Amino acid sequence: MTEVGQIYNCVVCKNIVEVKNAGVGELVCCGQPMKLQEEA
Repeated sequence: MTEVGQIYNCVVCKNIVEVKNAGVGELVCCGQPMKLQEEA
């Protein structure tokens, strides 16, 4: 489940997505699941 404010990135094309509406499921880009960016 995604949560508002989380940031995901694509390991293939480097697209970055910030979650604005929480939801169920997984984010997919370039045919692969996007990776949750770790907090710094």
